Amino acid sequence: MSEMPLVEIAYQDIRQKLLNAEYLPGHLLSESELANGLNMSRTPVRSAIAQLEKEGYVETLKKRGILVKAIDIKELYDIFDLMTALYFFSLDVAEQQQYEIDLDRMQLFLNQLIEASEHKKYRDYYENGLLFMQTILEAIDNRAILQTFQAYKDKLLFFVVAHRSLKGSNRPYTGKKLYADILRLLRDGNFKAAKQAILESKWNAREMLLRSVTL
Repeated sequence: MSEMPLVEIAYQDIRQKLLNAEYLPGHLLSESELANGLNMSRTPVRSAIAQLEKEGYVETLKKRGILVKAIDIKELYDIFDLMTALYFFSLDVAEQQQYEIDLDRMQLFLNQLIEASEHKKYRDYYENGLLFMQTILEAIDNRAILQTFQAYKDKLLFFVVAHRSLKGSNRPYTGKKLYADILRLLRDGNFKAAKQAILESKWNAREMLLRSVTL
């Protein structure tokens, strides 16, 4: 019998635990313990770990275990820059070509984000924020842009959820105002101000991360 279904089960289970910050950066995982927890042999788990290692979530340490990789602030900054470039380009094209952005869908994600903040659900909060912004990219129907976004979305989610979990829950959920402002500006057709709000948010996020790692 092919091991592929078991590999996929192991991959999805471990990956979701990483995204939920159940396995935090610096944590050492055991291949045997993962296999026992999933009620399967170590072979599919090993294959799943290999895939997660390619994606940059973990690192196999010889005779020590599987290390959940630390948050690389430089890589996080680079992802922020990439995402901002994708948002700006998509907004420019949407404005110039008069593509219609699904503002009702954005409102749905904003509502879910607000609900998540009220219940302090870190992953739901950040994931809905990313889906909110993804709606802008979907408007111009560029497959390459969406694929690029998808390639980095979960990595960014892993970083920010783990960071929030490690640093505690005192920081306010400032994204609520940002996303509400972006939605309001897009409803008004003010694409320039919407881009400025996104840019200011990026610099605020960079400053917050820099302060947190130097404390």
